Amino acid sequence: MKKQMFFLLLCGLVSLLGMNSTSAQIKLSEVTILGTASRTVVTNAVSKSFNELFKDAIAPQWYEVNKRYVVNFIMNDQKNRAVFTKGGSLVYHLVYAAENEIPEDVKSIVKDKYPDYKITFSVQVEQGDAKVWFINVEDATKILILKVYNDEMTVVNTIKKA
Repeated sequence: MKKQMFFLLLCGLVSLLGMNSTSAQIKLSEVTILGTASRTVVTNAVSKSFNELFKDAIAPQWYEVNKRYVVNFIMNDQKNRAVFTKGGSLVYHLVYAAENEIPEDVKSIVKDKYPDYKITFSVQVEQGDAKVWFINVEDATKILILKVYNDEMTVVNTIKKA
């Protein structure tokens, strides 16, 4: 379980740090990711699992990365990404959300603590029964990466603006 939560946190952080903020450009150190991504055709088991889990998915684009299948798609007017094993098991699911798409209970936890900060990016990471939100908020001097899980919020990272 600890291994899965670590993987979940790592995926969320990589997704958050990989996105550029529209109000600040921050130079991050170069990261090398081993593995290649190529468009692919998926197995019947993966296709069946995807279609059962994401019935309303639009425009799926499949890739094979490190012996897993990654699919980017649109559902409910939101960008999504899911990762499947070759046997069709869902590893995790990401839902990218604008501020108005964040559930009110999650947004109120963030806004109660940081009322003067603007929400600039958010992603929900689903793995098994766990649903964790990673939310970027920023003011004039810094960007905070927050994690909201089980009605508790923690600061994952603080980035000072130049």
